[in-house]
Amino acid sequence: MVLTGASGGIGALIGRTLLSQDYDLIAICRSKPDLDPGRTLHIACDFARTGTLAPVSETIEQFDRPVFALIHCAGLIMPSPVAEAEGAAIEAQIALNLTAPVLLTRHLLPLMSGQANSDRTGGHIVFVNSMAAVMPLAGSAAYAAAKAGLRSFALSLAQELQPTNLSVSTVFPGAVQTSMLLREMAEGGSVLNYVSTPLDPAKVAQAVVNQLGRNRQNTCREQFMPAIDGVFGKMCMVAPALLRLTLPVLYAIGRRNYAKVRHRG
Repeated sequence: MVLTGASGGIGALIGRTLLSQDYDLIAICRSKPDLDPGRTLHIACDFARTGTLAPVSETIEQFDRPVFALIHCAGLIMPSPVAEAEGAAIEAQIALNLTAPVLLTRHLLPLMSGQANSDRTGGHIVFVNSMAAVMPLAGSAAYAAAKAGLRSFALSLAQELQPTNLSVSTVFPGAVQTSMLLREMAEGGSVLNYVSTPLDPAKVAQAVVNQLGRNRQNTCREQFMPAIDGVFGKMCMVAPALLRLTLPVLYAIGRRNYAKVRHRG
């Protein structure tokens, strides 16, 4: 089992859940995760430097064991209007949110193809995406673009893998109550994060792990959290005028809810 972003809030919870289900874990992340070292191999990697992915993959290949699942959980958002954004920040968000998962998937596919056993038939690739993939966010254009690209990659990959025993899934959480969200808001994140109540990270982690028992080789399974936000986001992608008309109301709701959160905090 290979998991990226294992030292983060959702990633750490995913890792603990996998270990509780007797999976052996390879955690790819910059800092050492707080996970059982007896069952977890940490490979240090900065996903913003995509040139490091080939050596990471070679290290995994040296174990000469099939990879049952690859879970992409690493993520990065650096809010800023495009006109004010630093080039390095834009490049880092695209590299970590899109380029790195594409390249890592490509490197590890040979280790996943054909793996199966009596208890866990077929392999699985799971992408932890974001509601931003279908809901454009002013002030986070690079992040939203990368996440939209990652969704297209997953859908295309699922088509390519139809002749194999590999499945592809994507989970699209809205705002999640983690330190990443708090940091995002402190740096000028959108109040649209608070149109709906931020999700419990444990529920998101469980939804990700649950994908592993849902093998569907003919399509990419997509789960939006909350589901109603996913329906609305996809409707806005089909009819952009709907988003334009509803944005004033959404911003009003988001500002009100965020003010309540700050008052309680």
